Amino acid sequence: MKKLLPHIILIPLLLTIPIVSSPDFDGTLSVFRVPPFQREFIRFVLVIIFFYLNLKIFLPKYYRRKKYFLFSLFVMICFGCMAFLPTYLSPENMFPEVYPKIQMSPPEMSDPNGNFPKPPMNGEAPFRNFAPKRNDGTYHQMIFSSLLPFLFSFLSSFFIYRSNEKKELEKLKAKAELLNLKYQLQPHFLFNILNSIYSLALLKSDDTPEGILKLSNVMRYVVQESSKDFVELNREIDYIKDYISLQLIRTDNSLDFSYTEIGETQGLRIAPFILVNFVENAFKYGFNAEKNSKISVKVVIQEGTLSFNVFNNIVNENITDESSLKVGLKNTTEHLQQIYGEKQTLIIKDDGETYDVDLKINLI
Repeated sequence: MKKLLPHIILIPLLLTIPIVSSPDFDGTLSVFRVPPFQREFIRFVLVIIFFYLNLKIFLPKYYRRKKYFLFSLFVMICFGCMAFLPTYLSPENMFPEVYPKIQMSPPEMSDPNGNFPKPPMNGEAPFRNFAPKRNDGTYHQMIFSSLLPFLFSFLSSFFIYRSNEKKELEKLKAKAELLNLKYQLQPHFLFNILNSIYSLALLKSDDTPEGILKLSNVMRYVVQESSKDFVELNREIDYIKDYISLQLIRTDNSLDFSYTEIGETQGLRIAPFILVNFVENAFKYGFNAEKNSKISVKVVIQEGTLSFNVFNNIVNENITDESSLKVGLKNTTEHLQQIYGEKQTLIIKDDGETYDVDLKINLI
């Protein structure tokens, strides 16, 4: 209701503009019986209607989804209505009583005795009506008179839409940054990894320095890249591989894990942290030391398109932060749609036993 209130107040105020600015306005509502004013008022109403149609329907549903033909078609139909509909709804003779009912010549056309000419007989040309009369003229004049208000309505709705879109993108970006900081640097993740590295250190394992380095890389990447709109694809993939390596430290031979990478990442960029939530979900649900655990991650880059597939068996049902994982996945999906739109496709298959994520993004 709070969002609607400004519009409820603004629209009636806008509708008063053509009334008080009309040369036919005499302080009463009789101005609505004057055809020229009726046409201008109808055109003004159509301008407001088009503004909201363009802002709420045409731009988000057609322009944003790159359906340019349909977008242009609907915009041109609206312009046609704005140009011609007022004339057809309010022709000049709709309310003839606003003009003098008796047609007569002006005083200067009377004879020397002050007598006016006789009314025209059948078949004779009628006298000229000298009542003040305005009309919209030819079709070209109707189009020209509608062009400026149409452009004003179109451009204002377009700029407001782009401004709202930018604000929404910034909002989603901020939310994604906070979520990634929350989920990737959350205490239980750090504690688990540090405990695993500590265990390696007690065993004097050669993997201890490598584990510390991977953890340092992950933390550095999250802190440095979370504020950027796009990062190099090879850096994002390196981050994913370091994240996977840290997760593998705490697993044992009961996990059947595979990672495949095909293609060149040179020159390609991607929004950061788009991929990691799918990997996190796989390790949360796909690893259980007492069951047959299987996780596979496959990265394929071909002709500028990234194919990212994550598969896991669902073997762990005791998830302490399941709600956080679902929120993270939901926000990742929204972030994908907001940034890439129709340039991405996300297919998730969940049959209760396996979970398969197939994401494709056109990065060109």
